[in-house]
Amino acid sequence: MRFKFNIFQKLLVLLLILLTPVVALYYYSTYKSINVIQEELIKASLNQMELFMAQLDASIEKFDLVSAPMLVDTNVLEYRYSLNMSDYSLMKTRLLIQEKLSLASASGNWRNDMTIFFPQKGDSISSSPSYEYDLEEFEGRFSLGWSYSEDLGIGSGFTRTYVTTGYKPARPNELDVAVRINLYKWSFENLLDTYKAGHSNNPFFYKEGHAIIASRSAEGLKMDGIVAELGDRVNSRTSGFLIHSFDGRPYLITYHYSNLLDWQLIDSVPLDQIIGPIKQQRVLFGASSFILLLSGIAAATALYWNVQRPILRLVHAVQQIKRGDYAYRLPKKSNNEFAFLMQNFNEMATQIQDLIEHDLQSRILARDATLKQLQAQIHPHFLYNCLGFIINMTKMGKDRAVIDMAYHLADYYRYTTRMDNQGVSMGEELAFVRIHLEILRLRNETLTYSIELPEELAQLRVPRLLIQPIVENALVHGLENVEYPGRVEIRVYVKDSWVHLEVEDNGKGLNMEQINQLHKELRVPAGEYAGCGLWNVYQRLQGNYGADAKITFIPSRLGGLAVSLVWRLKNEECRLET
Repeated sequence: MRFKFNIFQKLLVLLLILLTPVVALYYYSTYKSINVIQEELIKASLNQMELFMAQLDASIEKFDLVSAPMLVDTNVLEYRYSLNMSDYSLMKTRLLIQEKLSLASASGNWRNDMTIFFPQKGDSISSSPSYEYDLEEFEGRFSLGWSYSEDLGIGSGFTRTYVTTGYKPARPNELDVAVRINLYKWSFENLLDTYKAGHSNNPFFYKEGHAIIASRSAEGLKMDGIVAELGDRVNSRTSGFLIHSFDGRPYLITYHYSNLLDWQLIDSVPLDQIIGPIKQQRVLFGASSFILLLSGIAAATALYWNVQRPILRLVHAVQQIKRGDYAYRLPKKSNNEFAFLMQNFNEMATQIQDLIEHDLQSRILARDATLKQLQAQIHPHFLYNCLGFIINMTKMGKDRAVIDMAYHLADYYRYTTRMDNQGVSMGEELAFVRIHLEILRLRNETLTYSIELPEELAQLRVPRLLIQPIVENALVHGLENVEYPGRVEIRVYVKDSWVHLEVEDNGKGLNMEQINQLHKELRVPAGEYAGCGLWNVYQRLQGNYGADAKITFIPSRLGGLAVSLVWRLKNEECRLET
């Protein structure tokens, strides 16, 4: 897709094209020198950090050489198993072990404590006289690698527990002997002070979730900013660098991961002390270019606010109209030529909105007229049959049948001729169907029927005369000319927010080819079909409940045909689901 520049962007591009050759010539002259200086500074910082971390790891690894012999020391094993030893011997052995621990702890430059634990014996011996055995504390800080703890008794620091090589107990309290070493935070602060040694750098140790370990002259706010700038890199277990500015000063930030401690050593060095003079010369030269750039941007901005912005508002307004928001209007914010254009746009939008609302109202009225027309088409010959029945019964002297027919017929046409309200309750509609079936029973005494309507669905709203054509089809096309008593069953129920209205008969039924043909005829457009019976019902069902409403035909369990009207419950009717 080809990118299209607007006027504002074109002006900025032209301005940049004019300034770029001039500025590029000068910046190229300073680029090489600054780049070389930065590269050398980066190499020196990374090498210094790598050497420092190597020395740190080597110093900490010396504790492995101290701890391993302690696990198999003769006095330690004697004290652990205490076989046939008197209390005096035990105390003497304990003091001897404590002396060894104190000597081992004092042999290095680290502030540390060494403690031998006997979990199964429930005892411990420590180089710190104040330490008392606590199994819960031992299990809580148990770690086969170096881990950081905020409270080691007399301060925070790193701790590690050594056990016999290859032995992995299920729980720490199952160990025979374990040696734990605590390295205190003060020692690391002393190392960082030595690493800094009067320079302007700012080294510190960091691990997410723990307090920063820094030199005593560190700047706290700057360290937090460095950690935030490094982001995920502080947890990446890698080494590297980046250059970032704090308070307007550029800093070289280097970081190195310690596999032994699982912490990052991070350092920052201000670059302006080295490359500042070169950048000052570059700033002086760039001042004039910057003034020229500002002048160009100011001119482009004025054009943008007076030309580009009104055009963008017009484009946005057109898009709103395209999305169907015909009530959207442009605010009048200026008195230039665009104000006239926006005023005319608002007038045009008003006219479009009026036309669409008028067209929508016309469509609604046309749909209501169509529904009433379809309703009026439902079997006018039914009246002729009933009048013929009354005439015949009168000739035969069966006054009771004539009276019943007259009452039912009056109720029937009182219901069908009401055009003022096209919506009725399901109970009213099925009561009308019952009247219809009673009229037919007078004409055919072998006819039986049943209607199942749950009480909670009786108030469900449906179009008037929706069910009667389905029942009449079952009688005329299914039960006509059969030699056995006819039966019609009607059921209404709700399943998964869908209303199901089923009409079944025990008549002749239809084969699959005839059923498929019925489905095709239902979907024929109004202009291409005569429009009667089931087709009328389908059109009214679609008009009232939407395109997902449907009529299905399947063989009935009674032997004839089962016709189902299915439509989705409306939101306010969902509570009726059973």
